[in-house]
Amino acid sequence: MKRNDSLIKYFKERKKKVSLFLGVAFIISTLVLLSENKFTQKETIAKINLEGIISDKNDFIDRVENINKNENIKGLLVVVNSPGGTFVSSKEVYDTLEKISKKIPTSVYMREIATSGAYLASLGVDKIFANNGTITGSIGVILQTAELTSLLEKLGIQPIVIKSGQLKAVPNPLENVDEENLSYMKKIIDRLQKEFIELVEKKRNLGVEAKSKISDGRIFTSKQAKALNLIDYVGNESDAIEWIKSEGNLSDEVNILELDAVNSFLDILKLNVLKKSFNYFNLNLNNGILAIWTPGI
Repeated sequence: MKRNDSLIKYFKERKKKVSLFLGVAFIISTLVLLSENKFTQKETIAKINLEGIISDKNDFIDRVENINKNENIKGLLVVVNSPGGTFVSSKEVYDTLEKISKKIPTSVYMREIATSGAYLASLGVDKIFANNGTITGSIGVILQTAELTSLLEKLGIQPIVIKSGQLKAVPNPLENVDEENLSYMKKIIDRLQKEFIELVEKKRNLGVEAKSKISDGRIFTSKQAKALNLIDYVGNESDAIEWIKSEGNLSDEVNILELDAVNSFLDILKLNVLKKSFNYFNLNLNNGILAIWTPGI
């Protein structure tokens, strides 16, 4: 009986602590949202981060679309630090940024790395700034798999694959990859690569030298990228902000609203932090064709 009483007491105390935490969390999140609303009553430049692997960036897209609806936000700075991600997700971010760029001045500031899909996404803004130490480029797409048939044979495992057509589920780690399969997949990669290159050429007005250099997927320093007209300026974050101010005829006292700082607390409440951490290591064939720079992998 005493044991039951102890358990009841324990769970009551736990319930009180959880209720207290949720109450405090609700108050803080409400205050944060109210302060954000109050902040954007004045002319504001929104700042948002595009970090990590670009895959399922619905939160980022939703935030940019909300910015587009706020008449008090007069400019957008996107701070990019990403090796890229899936081709589809990167293109969706590009489309979203291109749309808002038709309404307000937008710029990207590239930090340590902004390669492949991250570079593709960055093409959606008006001006691209990069730090002196930034690595960018790696323009292209990739599909990676592994043939496990030899390993399975050594283990005494005979895979059985029943499919409706010769090219169904290609590439398949459980089957030998023949020339027909490789040729088929190469054509898919080449088509997406052509789309990527054409987008770069359209947005950056490249010369003959730049076209030949970007087609092999090499990376560039920021100075090399500037020389090839892949970016607009080598500078820092404040330079990107100053450009927005100048382009939008905004005063030096304009507010800078860091949306990720506002939402980070809310992300913790929704346990999204753990989810994002696990998603970083969860890229596979289900994500489709990748536009990513992965040295050493």
